[in-house]
Amino acid sequence: MNSKVKLAISGLILAVLVLSIINFQLHAPQQREIIKPPPATLMIDGKEQVSGVGSYCWNGVFSSVCADYAGIPTVSEPLPANSTFTAHLVLPLKEPPQELQLKVAQVTNKDMLEPGAGDIRLWRSGEGKYLTLPLESEQDVNLSLEPGLYVLEVFPGWKEKGSVSYGFLIKVE
Repeated sequence: MNSKVKLAISGLILAVLVLSIINFQLHAPQQREIIKPPPATLMIDGKEQVSGVGSYCWNGVFSSVCADYAGIPTVSEPLPANSTFTAHLVLPLKEPPQELQLKVAQVTNKDMLEPGAGDIRLWRSGEGKYLTLPLESEQDVNLSLEPGLYVLEVFPGWKEKGSVSYGFLIKVE
């Protein structure tokens, strides 16, 4: 092969490589911004609440992101519930998690931290009761609680995607 042809091919390969690196660097910050776990949902008596997304370590295609929160995020308006109720939990991934726990903690207004952005409340992580849930992405959870305000914190972990904490707010009448 002619040395000019070899030089032209080498130059073309080098140019494609440099442009690929530049393109990756320009888009990398955008990729990090969207590496965040999707929320879970909880339904009680036909009413649905989308979770707050708390601390997490989540894996994307080319990178991973970890974030820690100073409290448990929930929406502002609690889901109403009777003292004995069934909550239907739906995790965002179809594949079942490798670990799944639920923490039930009664809270008061004193436990609320500074309000978060938008419709989000942040709560102190106080004492609570931990339950290990079946490793299913969708399930019913039967609870019996005294009247009051509760934060339900769900801790799923998936081998490929990572782990996250979800917060829900319940008011037991």
